[in-house]
Amino acid sequence: MSGDIKLTRDAIVAAIKTALPDLYTCEAHGGRFDLNELKRWSKQAPAVLVAAVSVPAIADGPTNNAEVRWVAYLVTRDTPQATRDVAALDLSEALLRLVRKNTWQLDNTQNPQRVAAENLYSGQVDRHGMALWAVSWQQAVSLRTSDIAELADFTLYTATHEVGDGPVAEDRVELPQE
Repeated sequence: MSGDIKLTRDAIVAAIKTALPDLYTCEAHGGRFDLNELKRWSKQAPAVLVAAVSVPAIADGPTNNAEVRWVAYLVTRDTPQATRDVAALDLSEALLRLVRKNTWQLDNTQNPQRVAAENLYSGQVDRHGMALWAVSWQQAVSLRTSDIAELADFTLYTATHEVGDGPVAEDRVELPQE
């Protein structure tokens, strides 16, 4: 079972891929990263990496809205078509337009708030031939309640295990029901 925040992140990534088909890479990311990881991503530039970086508040009351802070990190490098800084500016602008008023075709998200772009330039990033920008926004995601009674009964467990070059082991366990 996936949570609503993960499902929203997946919808954001899919929308960006559709809107910006010339990206080399667009995928979900765990959050902030260091220079070594950034160098790895530069090999897949232009790249957009989408992360839920915080949930600063959950609304009290019946709405159960989580205020999620999203960041789309943009990694670019020089190409024959554009320098890295121009490519980053163009991508940032395209993402700002895309994010504004976008609920990602989900019925449990509200319009984004505090949409912004920030240049994350540093001499170290520049020396490695990259530009790094972040488009960020805050968006309420309604966390749907799950009724445990709606979950399927856990009656059967099956698994296949491979250990080294040995034979494949298979397990099948039927769990007793009350």
